[in-house]
Amino acid sequence: MQGIRKTVVAVATAILAAGAAGAASYRVFPVPVASPDHGAQALVTDPQQAEASPFGWHDTNGAAGPEFTILRGNNAVVYTDTDADDAPDDSGPDGGPTLLFDFAWSPADPPASYKDALATNAFYWVNMLHDIFYRHGFDELAGNMQQNNYGRGGLGADPVIVEILDGSGTNGADGSYTSDGTSPRIQLREWTTTAPRREGSFDATILIYAWGMAVNGRIAGPACVSNLESPGSGYDDFFALLLTTDFTTATPTQPRGIGTYVLGQPVTGSGLRGLSYTTDLEADHYTYQDTRILSSPQDTGTVWASALWDLTWSLVDAYGASNDWFDGNGAENRMLRLAIRALQRQTCAAGFVEARDAWLTADAELYTGENRCRIWNAFARRGLGFSAVQGLGTSNSDNTAAFDLPQECLPDPLFADGFETP
Repeated sequence: MQGIRKTVVAVATAILAAGAAGAASYRVFPVPVASPDHGAQALVTDPQQAEASPFGWHDTNGAAGPEFTILRGNNAVVYTDTDADDAPDDSGPDGGPTLLFDFAWSPADPPASYKDALATNAFYWVNMLHDIFYRHGFDELAGNMQQNNYGRGGLGADPVIVEILDGSGTNGADGSYTSDGTSPRIQLREWTTTAPRREGSFDATILIYAWGMAVNGRIAGPACVSNLESPGSGYDDFFALLLTTDFTTATPTQPRGIGTYVLGQPVTGSGLRGLSYTTDLEADHYTYQDTRILSSPQDTGTVWASALWDLTWSLVDAYGASNDWFDGNGAENRMLRLAIRALQRQTCAAGFVEARDAWLTADAELYTGENRCRIWNAFARRGLGFSAVQGLGTSNSDNTAAFDLPQECLPDPLFADGFETP
């Protein structure tokens, strides 16, 4: 299988280098720019990663040249669905023979007037997520989402379907849980919280959250991520934070929110959650014991995402950040590899303690336990310490938080505030 993969990649790389696949350009808010409030658009050309998308983003047959000049390809199919019938309203924007997707927009106009720009941004982000996650372990054998798996294992015939300006409601976005071989569906709707309205295709944290749902369902199992103490929603928030952070300028205590753009909040707002994400326990004080009173899956998941965000900055302290999703080996790369492996190792319907243990297993497998004590420190800081008791993963009322470390681990000096309950 590895030999087949290397051959496919080598051939595709040569094709792309020769220009046979055709250069594709997209005007978007590029990774890690989360929204128009976070930075500027740019025209990016051929952003695909050769191993993950060896024939470009508009291919499905595994041969030189794109099969589609619209926003459709091996990893994603994007279209407007204003009538909510789960079918395209029209063929959507066409990049022509040069695959140029360069569309204007104005924040003073309603989203429907710049739907081509929205669709282009959604197509770019979903494909980038595909390629980035592929590079960190979510490939065909892991059950990723592709029309054609190019002979590299898995079932195929399951690119992500993205419906923008979805007319089934407002103020929300959905992702779906599917098994390998069935396409997950992401629905991005308008938000009525600003005038004019805004739409989730321009808020990468919203889109990544929905993408994360598809990843959770695919790796952990569609029937294994809906229990009351599931870390699933927390993983979705964490992916959104990780992929939209510029580690050259960000700091551990900088407040981050999910969905600040669609809500019209400052970029430091709390967004759709009760608190902003930050390593500052005065501002983000959630711990494991709070899952007893946090009701929705999103609110419960905030505790899990906070622990992972703390751990991210601990690894940044240890390894620095690469700011390179394809060839880097910094803290953000390690965190994404660990997250994907931990999802593969956690039990069905896992609670937080079981999910924590899956991180320790993932670190042992990927890094020979090099990060073991940093993992313990980050989780202990949020009440998932050595003595924490989970109870049933199907209940939030039978767990007990603990802030202690195993005997072999010393407190992480990055977290000088210690492990006392705030």
